[in-house]
Amino acid sequence: MKRFAWLCVLVLSASISKAQDIQNLLTKSNAYHDAHPVEKMHLHLDKYSYTAGETIWFKAYTVVGAENLLSNLSHIAYVDLIAPNDEIVAHIKIPLTSGLGLGDITLSDTLVEGTYRLRGYNNWMRNDSSAYFFQQNLQISNGRLDDVLTHSGVQGEHFIVTLQNLQGAALAETAVRYQISKSGKSLKRGRIKTDTEGKALIPFKEEYGTAKLDLEFENQAQVPIKKIFKLPAQIQAPNSVQFFPEGGRILAGTLNKVAVKALRPNGMGIAAKTYILTSKKDTAAIIETNMLGMGSAPLFAEGNETLMAITLFADGSQTESTLPPFENTGYSIQVNNGNPAKLFAQVNLSPDKQDGKDIYFVVHHLGRSYYVSKQAAAKAELVFSVPKTSLPSGILTVSVLNADLIPLLERPVFIFRKDHQLPLTATTNSPAVGLRKKVSVSMESGTVSDSIRNAVISASVLNLSKIQDSTTYMPNILSSLLLSADLKGYIENPGYYFYPEVKDNEIDNLLLTQGWRKIDLSALPVEEPAFMPEKSITIKGQARKLGRKAPAPNAKMTLISSKNFMDYIDTVATEDGYFEFDNLFFPDSVKFLITAKDEKGKNNIDIIVPKIENPPLEANKNEPGERNDINAASLDDIQNSKQYFAGLEAQGLMEKSIAIQEVVVTAKSPRKKASENSANLNGPGNADQVISAEDLETCPSLDMCLNGRLMGVMFRNGIPYTTRGGGEMQVVLDGMYIEGDQLSMINPMDIQSVEVLRNVNYTAIYGSYGGNGLIIITSKTGKDAMRSYTPKGIVTVQPKGFHLNKTFYKPIYEAGSETQLQRDLRTTIHWEPNIVTDENGKAHFDFYTSDESGTYLINIEGLDFNGRLTQQTLRVEVK
Repeated sequence: MKRFAWLCVLVLSASISKAQDIQNLLTKSNAYHDAHPVEKMHLHLDKYSYTAGETIWFKAYTVVGAENLLSNLSHIAYVDLIAPNDEIVAHIKIPLTSGLGLGDITLSDTLVEGTYRLRGYNNWMRNDSSAYFFQQNLQISNGRLDDVLTHSGVQGEHFIVTLQNLQGAALAETAVRYQISKSGKSLKRGRIKTDTEGKALIPFKEEYGTAKLDLEFENQAQVPIKKIFKLPAQIQAPNSVQFFPEGGRILAGTLNKVAVKALRPNGMGIAAKTYILTSKKDTAAIIETNMLGMGSAPLFAEGNETLMAITLFADGSQTESTLPPFENTGYSIQVNNGNPAKLFAQVNLSPDKQDGKDIYFVVHHLGRSYYVSKQAAAKAELVFSVPKTSLPSGILTVSVLNADLIPLLERPVFIFRKDHQLPLTATTNSPAVGLRKKVSVSMESGTVSDSIRNAVISASVLNLSKIQDSTTYMPNILSSLLLSADLKGYIENPGYYFYPEVKDNEIDNLLLTQGWRKIDLSALPVEEPAFMPEKSITIKGQARKLGRKAPAPNAKMTLISSKNFMDYIDTVATEDGYFEFDNLFFPDSVKFLITAKDEKGKNNIDIIVPKIENPPLEANKNEPGERNDINAASLDDIQNSKQYFAGLEAQGLMEKSIAIQEVVVTAKSPRKKASENSANLNGPGNADQVISAEDLETCPSLDMCLNGRLMGVMFRNGIPYTTRGGGEMQVVLDGMYIEGDQLSMINPMDIQSVEVLRNVNYTAIYGSYGGNGLIIITSKTGKDAMRSYTPKGIVTVQPKGFHLNKTFYKPIYEAGSETQLQRDLRTTIHWEPNIVTDENGKAHFDFYTSDESGTYLINIEGLDFNGRLTQQTLRVEVK
């Protein structure tokens, strides 16, 4: 499944039968959309920036279609925290119930400061581009184990990093190791020392642009510190401007609209004014942008004239550009979205295209068509109007097709109907309260005319005095589900487009500069999805005949949990050997045993369980929002968090951070008896007895050598039996289960170690195979040593289980309450993710203020069962 896949269906259908009726085509398109609905995800976070030691709290909203209905398609979601060096430092799986899920990620003390990104998705969303996953940058500082501030930037031919402690004192004469890398390839590495001002001068060349710089050094307490920097694209780069004709074309002889996007060298927008001039230096248009660098204006194109543009940027610089060339033949489009009741569009045709054949006008969202009409191409201008009551809210696509149903033009438009917004009234019991006082928040969703008033809502409360960035411009449920989920590129300050109200014109400029895409007529036919929606955790694989690729048909498969060996599930493989255990629900880090027997009851079977691959890490779509020197920018947060964490540690509510100094070991460590390659499920050496290779050097055969040496083991005819009950012990060779009488066939000189497992602490993980104890044998050459031995159908797997959520600590400052903080310096005052309004639309929650005054922000997000979204903020003054 690909986004805008229905256009591929159009192209394919047109190549088969150009006379096909448009209605039949759209019926097929709608049927495909209904069978392959597109899911979107939003994560409501408790706040927007963090420091190491804190927890990211979030609620997942998964919706389907343009109507944003809560999805029951996928029941599992994944959330990744990705470090500045593109390493996944946290990967959790959460269950979804009717599209809703909760999770948290604890930020460890060892995290490197920098811009991290949070990525949310489910298996079904992987059929599409990962650019449509939920993605959000997070600025994370670290004052727990990292007490170094940096100030960085390019000066001349160097990237200069200044190192200081938290008090501002320079880290002079500090040895620094550095490495510059791009796309996993090292470009340069070296060692330098900071000067007396704590400055480290790193060589910088054009080829290092956009690369990552890693610094490693020791702070004043000789604790190892690591820093990661994003290098600028160029040493000195000017501002730039890009031009985007509406619909992708400027048609000569007609009125067109042209949008501009003015950018700083770092990819962020900058306010600008552009003058478009004719060859006679007459002004054809003036385009003034907003603070994000986007704007548009009408432009009449005449003949083959080349237009020039002069752009004046807000910082005083300017640049000259040439506009895209005019087209003398073809089509162009103009859309007027300003009318609250109707969407108007005008299709312009060059004289040679006015052939009287039908032109089709379709408004759709990812294949689901909402409006279609046609007109004969008999004049230069064709006007279409669409009642907005027939359209959903969000980004829709206007597509123009010719008589052969071949796409000619495409134009994204944004529709926001007020009746599609959830009415929500939220109030507090008082606009101003004191310290450690109770605040009650009451909410009412919907109106009395709504048949269903239930809504699912989440709310966070923040102390704004500790928040540096503007909360009004941060992502929210409106920007995520109505904009980001349908756009590939970076959206700077996404909350800007919805505060204090929806900015239709600004969003239209955003779509003109970022949402348009040229139709690819060489698109391949739509294929079946590669990733299916997950309804539960599943463990699946294939049973194969021993040592062969041929399947073991109808093999009896058993799944046994290592946590409870009385808990097992049976299933039967298919004729092709494929098996699946589904409807599983277990926490992360649980191991399982899978056993197999063929139709004759023999276990001469290979069990293949493929590894689950995570989606590849692609370039950060929000890369322009990445920052350096996060610790320096968040110094107040670091100082506040230190005091807050110290209070939690004193009350035993948080573990103390421990900076471990590097220790150089010069003495030789004692040689371990158990091989590091041991297949012991308890870990190498975790056994009742271990026999090393040295103990086996003089043995004629392995069974004779072990006889009398193993405690609690007796041999009968070369087969080991336990002295507890006399049962035959299980022998495991390099992870393969073999018969006891095969011991005599093993050359003792090939063995690195032998481990005996008799105690239940060691045998429990093997289930029924450990009932009489086990002998774990590891060869010196690992699994290549004994290929002649037959594994007995068993394998150990550790699939990804569900994340175990923590409980948000909510102090209650009432007499007799045991949940109190001795010193309350919280930034996130409250997190309430599970609010559900009742049949009358009402709900409420309470929280207590902290020991710090200021303005507290209550951020509320959610939607109702009709897909109506809401996002509101309240402010409470704490004195």
